[in-house]
Amino acid sequence: MASKSSRVLLTIILCDLLVLIVYIWLISIGRWTKWPTITSDYDLLATSFQHAQLSLEMKPDAALLALPNPYDPNSRLGIPYPIDISLYKGEFYLYFGPIPAILLLIVKDFIPGPIGDQYIVFAFTAGTALFQSFLIFKFWQKYFPDISLCSIGLVVLASGLICPFVWVLGTPRIYEAAIAAGQFFFLVGFYLSFSALADASLSKWKMGVIGLVWVAAIASRITLVLPIGFITILLFMGTARKFHQTGRLFSKAIPAMFPFLITLGIGLAVLGWYNWARFNSVFETGFSYALAGLDLGKYRHILFSPVYILQNVYVYLLNPPKFGYAFPYLSPIRGARISIIPSITLPSIYYTQDSTGLLYSSPFLLLAIVPLIGLFRKRTASELDQGQSVFPWLVVGLYGSFLSEFLVLAAYFWTAERFTADFIPCLTLLSILGFWQLDQLLDERPKARVLYWMVCIGLILIAVIVSSLLALSINTAGFRSLNPLLWRQLSNFFRYYLHP
Repeated sequence: MASKSSRVLLTIILCDLLVLIVYIWLISIGRWTKWPTITSDYDLLATSFQHAQLSLEMKPDAALLALPNPYDPNSRLGIPYPIDISLYKGEFYLYFGPIPAILLLIVKDFIPGPIGDQYIVFAFTAGTALFQSFLIFKFWQKYFPDISLCSIGLVVLASGLICPFVWVLGTPRIYEAAIAAGQFFFLVGFYLSFSALADASLSKWKMGVIGLVWVAAIASRITLVLPIGFITILLFMGTARKFHQTGRLFSKAIPAMFPFLITLGIGLAVLGWYNWARFNSVFETGFSYALAGLDLGKYRHILFSPVYILQNVYVYLLNPPKFGYAFPYLSPIRGARISIIPSITLPSIYYTQDSTGLLYSSPFLLLAIVPLIGLFRKRTASELDQGQSVFPWLVVGLYGSFLSEFLVLAAYFWTAERFTADFIPCLTLLSILGFWQLDQLLDERPKARVLYWMVCIGLILIAVIVSSLLALSINTAGFRSLNPLLWRQLSNFFRYYLHP
């Protein structure tokens, strides 16, 4: 077993290195060492922190401050202002979570000049892929020890190379940086939670670290408060169950959770103070005061609404790509803005960006339904003895995290491909569990298993190829302006082999 563990680890490491190489190539537009900067907003916030202030050092234009309502985009015409920066009492603020900026403080003194947000996007996207791999290794170790190395390598590559990960690397701005940071810290906490329950290692330090990283997740991406709240309840229930199984009193589970609750509580209190010190409200992040394409404060009552849900589910799952005859052959199209259900009227502020439905870009995710069905299967006593008792916790935790985040985004007035990065890691991990569960069930049916493998390999290849082509498509302008020679070479290569 030790020898196989070494081979599995080596396989995962090699696949992760390949994913990392692809990430560097994409974010650098094929130039490897030169990474283009689109935004460097987190660097602005880090500089403010260095100077012991919460507002940004840039100052609003006097004409902007003189407006009776500077949040009305029509009144700002002709006045320079930073997009999606919050304006409050004559100062500029970032409504994005502060954790990436705090981390930048560690390296700012050693790096001359501004640090672009692309480095944050890369670091946290790579970190998310890495912790997905850690969880994949844990799945293999606990529940699927007989799964082949080929299968493990395939799912590691698929989990790192599908949309939206390769997509956000093509548009590495502050939006993507906040999302990537939030997902990274969320997955770290989820990995530690699952490991603590699966290995019965409910140590105080691990519980404290879980609380700390989940505070970092919320302080990077505020919408993660819902999945983290859900997992917190599950973590308490799982801890209580572990105490009960080992013959200890149920009441002892509460003190075991103290380090987690204390770090989480203190962290949330500090985050509340951060909001209060800037906007006189513990719940205001500054989003209501953002200089956006519309007056967010005026429309706050319909920014989130159930009326968007069906439309957004369609956009996120079924919005088709556009097929072309020239490289890269696929491109995203704008999501439908006209209601797909005539009886539902969408508010005028409803907006969609270019995106591709997940069933087109990542059909492998369909396998996520398998673990849900498996929850209703009765487990034998031998399975429970082998540690399968935590498996339902794992599935429910991943599904709850996915759904709580997905429904929030589905009820939001704006759709964007980058938002799918908020829930794709959980959905991808569920798909991997489903892939391996069905593989085990077909173990004694070799013909059916071969057919099943052919289908799954096809789904993975489609996901990786389509996601890669879409990532190239959204960054066509970047390649043509910053690396035109490479773009011509790629275009000529595919034209020669596909259109001889």
